[in-house]
Amino acid sequence: MALANGIERYPLNESSPYRTQFLESVRVPVDGTEFLMLSGLTPPVIDGSVPSERAEAYGDTEMQTRNILTQLKATLERRGYGLNDVIKVQAFLVGDARMGGRADFQGFSRAYAEVFGTAETPNIPVRTRVQVAGLVEPGWLVEIEAMAAKAG
Repeated sequence: MALANGIERYPLNESSPYRTQFLESVRVPVDGTEFLMLSGLTPPVIDGSVPSERAEAYGDTEMQTRNILTQLKATLERRGYGLNDVIKVQAFLVGDARMGGRADFQGFSRAYAEVFGTAETPNIPVRTRVQVAGLVEPGWLVEIEAMAAKAG
């Protein structure tokens, strides 16, 4: 859906309960560059036998990060971008009870390093990682927002 000087807004998947509250992403053209801003991505359930309010339903921080980055890549590709186009990443990590309430920054970094700064994706973005008190779903340990840019 195109609006206001070439800005394109992309809704969430029709099955999302948040579809009427926020978008999947927005493409904004500025002086020959197209910016793509993505809403926060969260982990999928990997073990449906575990209640969704428990982290075990989604995996540890490393697994959640890996699965979110897989979603990020798919979303970027769907919009005509790639991981090398990512210019900014913001990561929100929740303290893991198995780590005494501290966020697993090392687990996050291991999964992140599988994607950024590699031979396939040498361009690394600017990044912020913070520990937060909680996310919408109690079992989520990670949420990642990203922004990408490419020549228009």
